[in-house]
Amino acid sequence: MTRIILLLMCVLLALLEPETALATPNTETTALAGATESEAIPRPNYKRYKGNSRTKKRKLGFFRKRAARRKAMRKRRQKVTEPKGVIRVDKPTGTMPKSAN
Repeated sequence: MTRIILLLMCVLLALLEPETALATPNTETTALAGATESEAIPRPNYKRYKGNSRTKKRKLGFFRKRAARRKAMRKRRQKVTEPKGVIRVDKPTGTMPKSAN
């Protein structure tokens, strides 16, 4: 059934005259198109659609999580500095002048 319909459509298209099938430009329409192109029409500035911004990010998969953990561990190892501890200071030695009372 579909083959017969397809065959009939092909025959119908073959019988069409090429002049009527092709669109010929009209002189009035080309004059109007040229006038609109020459005029400076400001175009609206619309913001670009960024999708649904309310969507949450998915949890990382096993391999991505493992790679992120390895990267964090590597960074932590590179940042090793002196261990933080108590700063010891000697007692002050008479830097204040005695009062003359």
